[in-house]
Amino acid sequence: MNLLLWSIIVSFGNMLSIKCIPKILSWYLDNSKENRNVEAEISLLKREQSDISMVKEFARYARLQRKINKLNEQLKNNIRENASKNLKIKLTWNVLLYVFSGILHLVFVYYNYRRTVLHELPSDLFSPISWLVRWPSSQVDTMSFLFWYSITNCVAKVTTSNLL
Repeated sequence: MNLLLWSIIVSFGNMLSIKCIPKILSWYLDNSKENRNVEAEISLLKREQSDISMVKEFARYARLQRKINKLNEQLKNNIRENASKNLKIKLTWNVLLYVFSGILHLVFVYYNYRRTVLHELPSDLFSPISWLVRWPSSQVDTMSFLFWYSITNCVAKVTTSNLL
């Protein structure tokens, strides 16, 4: 039973990390300190502009509007310049996560439990594909850990894709 739980925990932990870490990284990269400072300055200028009467102090109002427009343009340029850099970083992280995931699977299954029989099955339960259910073990009417782990990974992938 311990082996069943460990396989489920590793499968879901792996899939959740593959789904969550890129989203956290994306949020972090898109909210750079420079962009947040420019956005704060824009909101401060807009608040100051809302306190001014457009009719009575048109020159001051227009100057603030030009500053706001300039900062908006600067913010758009910063976002455009950082987009390719952020894309490279996100792609690198995704590749690293999938490589780490593959290594985790190999270590967890092939080196620890590759020939472990997980459960005895009734005869002819999976009769057309019984060789696949017991692979790489050669014992008849058994389910291998590799088969169970593959199933839990498929279930984890489907459920996490619907959650996130």
